[in-house]
Amino acid sequence: MKELRSFVIGMILLVLLFQWLNGSGAAVVVFVVALLGALTGHLKTVMIAVAVPVLFAGGLLYVSPWHRDLAGRLVVGALAVLVVAVLGEGFLHWFQVQVGTYGGRLLGGQP
Repeated sequence: MKELRSFVIGMILLVLLFQWLNGSGAAVVVFVVALLGALTGHLKTVMIAVAVPVLFAGGLLYVSPWHRDLAGRLVVGALAVLVVAVLGEGFLHWFQVQVGTYGGRLLGGQP
């Protein structure tokens, strides 16, 4: 199983390398960003569903003076997950537009 995973990762890296060498590096970056954008859309629901109960549990634990450090860590982690879940998809969409507009010049392709 480990060999199969290494083989698949190696093939993906080989395809990306050949695409980059053929001068379509900007297209590869646009494709990867679009793929990550779709992934963030699917993970957004899961991240919110996990972060909200953790935020609630951190708030409940903060009442106890012995568990305030743990509660603070839980709250900060849950807030970070919520920020990524809410703002991640919009950031990747903006980044895809920027790479599509300026990526040809930055990545060595045609302007």
